[in-house]
Amino acid sequence: MAFVISQVEELGGIAYATRKMFAYRDEALEILYQFPPSEVRDALEELVRYTTDRAY
Repeated sequence: MAFVISQVEELGGIAYATRKMFAYRDEALEILYQFPPSEVRDALEELVRYTTDRAY
């Protein structure tokens, strides 16, 4: 397992996945901002940001 993880890291898999995650986050936020401000929109934005911006 350690070998697989090291290969993924060396070949840029983690960096690629991170870039894609932030691109999807930005796309989701653009869609959300098309709706009028509301508690629901705020909650969805918070969920999107929590899942992409948290540190492990």
